[in-house]
Amino acid sequence: MNTIATSELFWVILAGYVFFVLGAGLFFARNNQSTEDFFFGGRRFSWWLIGMSMLATGVGSHSFAKYASKGFEYGFSSTMTYMNDWFFMPLLLFGWIPIIYYMQVNSIPEYFERRFNSTVRNLSTITMLLYLIGYIGIGLLALGSLLQPILGWEINTIIIVVAVISGTYVSLGGQTAIIFTDFLQGVILLFAGLLIFGLGIAYLGGFDFFWSNLSATNKLPLADFNSPPDFNFVGIFWQDGVVGSVGFAFMNQAVIMRFLASRSVIHARRATMMNVLVFLPIGTVAVSNSGWLARAIENMTPGVITDLLPNGSANGVFTVVASLVANSEAIFAFLVAAVVAALMSSLDSQINASAAVAVNDVYAPLSKNPSEKTRLRVSMFTSLLVTFVGIQAAFLFAQYGTIYEAHGAFHSVVTPPMVTVIFLGIFWQRFSSRAAVLTFVLGAAFIFLGIEYPQIFVQPFSHGIEYVEAKPWSYIRALYNVVACTSIGIIVTLLNSKPNQSHYEQIKGLTLWTIKDGPQFFKGSEVNENAGSKITFNGDMIKVVDDTDNKIYLPADLMKDLGAKEGDFAYISDTRWYLGGIKSTHAYIGKMSSSNKIEISKNVQNHGQFDPSKKLFIELEL
Repeated sequence: MNTIATSELFWVILAGYVFFVLGAGLFFARNNQSTEDFFFGGRRFSWWLIGMSMLATGVGSHSFAKYASKGFEYGFSSTMTYMNDWFFMPLLLFGWIPIIYYMQVNSIPEYFERRFNSTVRNLSTITMLLYLIGYIGIGLLALGSLLQPILGWEINTIIIVVAVISGTYVSLGGQTAIIFTDFLQGVILLFAGLLIFGLGIAYLGGFDFFWSNLSATNKLPLADFNSPPDFNFVGIFWQDGVVGSVGFAFMNQAVIMRFLASRSVIHARRATMMNVLVFLPIGTVAVSNSGWLARAIENMTPGVITDLLPNGSANGVFTVVASLVANSEAIFAFLVAAVVAALMSSLDSQINASAAVAVNDVYAPLSKNPSEKTRLRVSMFTSLLVTFVGIQAAFLFAQYGTIYEAHGAFHSVVTPPMVTVIFLGIFWQRFSSRAAVLTFVLGAAFIFLGIEYPQIFVQPFSHGIEYVEAKPWSYIRALYNVVACTSIGIIVTLLNSKPNQSHYEQIKGLTLWTIKDGPQFFKGSEVNENAGSKITFNGDMIKVVDDTDNKIYLPADLMKDLGAKEGDFAYISDTRWYLGGIKSTHAYIGKMSSSNKIEISKNVQNHGQFDPSKKLFIELEL
């Protein structure tokens, strides 16, 4: 393998970016007064900031490595995964998001305990930690593969260095650091992904030359239905489109924390729609096109790409193409920094999410009422710990041929029981606790049997895909696993006696059919019919009072203008939209103020950090 030559300028630009990210962690650490801030950023951010952050979480360095490699091998069909993300959006927007937001669910395991029992919570906690740590491992391996053509180091060394940097800044900054740096990183990775496409077209001599150097098969948007064995449409649909994408949206704690960091359900929905309708289609082109360019370049001049790939692996295609098409050292450094940005954007979220599950679902239940300060310290320490475990996962995944295969095998084994229990729990009120437990336990047993005896268990679901002994039905196995888990859940539930009325009372707000009870649960009282009304005022009207409650006190005229009552839930914020909610907070409306000032408690001011010289607004939410 030949190493890509770099200059001092390259390293200055790359190091400058890394130090910027670390600085962001230190800067935003001052906003962390509680685990609410560390994990959810105070639940106050605007939809556009959350949407871009969600993109940066979903389109990480593993995306550049995975889809560029498949683009190099198969052409435009590398985008098949992204074409499968549409069908479940209504279920996410109008079912799952309002359930977890209004019912104040901090983690998937917590939802399972409230919907079922503590046994289901414990089983889901183990599954969730495996899932998140696996994602950390995939991210570390991906960046190692992308940097190896430049550094020439052993990939394990690169993994360790990147993990130390990522774990440090997430442990310091928490969710606020993640959201704000992810916004910038999301812009960078989209711009860089499209920039390399433009540079590549110019390198090839124009779009006509690019197009003419791709074979007819490379130009197809979808792979053949059931061939080749290692990349076919039906297998990718079930593995990535159903198990992968549905699992990512519904059970990935990092995504759940984005929803919960939004200022409201409406903003969480807007962020999701913007991400799916606008950001992801652009991101699809951004992460895949270097693979298409590599195929065109290789077809035009054989050996140009393959000679620079480490051990012939296509995982480093993006870096190799960037080194060829960049017409200056500065641009090449920027493109590589964009990959680092992509790694940070996905890795930071998974580290923070793993710590959230470990603290909220393992440490807190076992400890005796730990103080908020103690919980925050444990959260930071846990972030470092899960990063270390993620390194071990990266070493394990490195044994697979490609990152795409490693990620797929990981998804198809870990995700199906959790996805099944979430879906049946949300959309079927009768689905029982016993059925949930057995879906996890027996589902894992059947998944193991499918791995050990694929020709007996997986073959009936193979859709005629060729059997390859080294990788037996590696993609379509996801379909078998989903069918096995779903069948267990349905059969056990139907064999149980019908639940009584008390069962339905206990799950109010936790299913699609009882979602109307969510807003009242969130507020703690009846929802005000004037929700959505807003008033604007000058910051000098605020008076901070010696009160530790999370309350604001309005004069009589403003109470009337807002249509508010004591106990209503409101959002108070700086009017500067481009802050994205950093100077905002939620509060309950207290008794009417006796002065002409808007009185707020110290707690509200500490979270909002309102500037008396700026305009503010209060919006009645519930």
